[in-house]
Amino acid sequence: MSLIRVTLGLLALLASAVSFAQQYPARPVQLIVPVPPGGTVDFTARVIAPRLSEALGQPVVVENRVGAGGNIAAEFIAKAPPTGHALLIAAGPIAINVTLYKKLPFDTRKDLAPIAFIASAPNMLVAGPRTKAASVAELIDYARLNPGKLNFASNAVGSSQHLSAELLKYYAKFSAVHVPYRGLPAAVAAVVAGEVDFMFDAVPTGLPYVRAGKTRVLAVASRSRSPQLPQVPTLAELGYDKLDTKAWTGLMTTGRTPEAVVGRLEAEMKKILSQPDTIAAFDKLGFPVSFLGTRDFAAFIDEEIGRWAVAVKASGATAD
Repeated sequence: MSLIRVTLGLLALLASAVSFAQQYPARPVQLIVPVPPGGTVDFTARVIAPRLSEALGQPVVVENRVGAGGNIAAEFIAKAPPTGHALLIAAGPIAINVTLYKKLPFDTRKDLAPIAFIASAPNMLVAGPRTKAASVAELIDYARLNPGKLNFASNAVGSSQHLSAELLKYYAKFSAVHVPYRGLPAAVAAVVAGEVDFMFDAVPTGLPYVRAGKTRVLAVASRSRSPQLPQVPTLAELGYDKLDTKAWTGLMTTGRTPEAVVGRLEAEMKKILSQPDTIAAFDKLGFPVSFLGTRDFAAFIDEEIGRWAVAVKASGATAD
């Protein structure tokens, strides 16, 4: 008798979940952005919101919740009711912060549910007039022969730009001094002015300076060459295959959200990201669409967490 009751209870729960998914969304959906307006993360939200709104039949309202390296936005989503009415545009810090912060107010793997990977662009190693190195090999050789003489810029401690350089230092076994600046424009300006030797920057934001002759690219931090820089070698080609770092965005929601709701959102995102106008919008920014579904996106985040943990531990970086 108890087995029958359990079975009936499970069937009732399943029916309830299916009914909820069919009614979803029942009200406007919040799309939370962890950074201020401007840049690839906010751009992603502005492109996706109207298209997702049309697909769901409810307004999708973009809201920028800034602070604590993206943790304020992530915590808001992690602690929201698990109904799929609060979504997050996730980016690199969602994986970096797992190790960068000694304690987070949420569990990234349990309290956040991946929906879809949206777009990405590789980081690239750029040098300014301060260094005469014409290749990665020359840069590393100089650094090894002159310990502590090279320095590099970043937009913040613990950013992907900072930690990409720390990974290169770790795998290539050389030393260089980190000089953090307040924001990416200031970091790039320092490289251009010759205040620092090199930095990592994402292709979309760094390419205009390369084309203007203000910086030069030594390598791209990816496993395959960038379509915008086909003549530039990858760090993988040069023997650093673990240096696959990128700017990226994806869509997440609250953990424990019904699978049917996550599946609906995943399916709608797949359709949206296959639309020619969506692809064109991202291509124009140099931030191409590269859709991954829920499972593959979750695997990617796990890989990112492991990659950045190496950099954080090797450098001693901390946000606490």
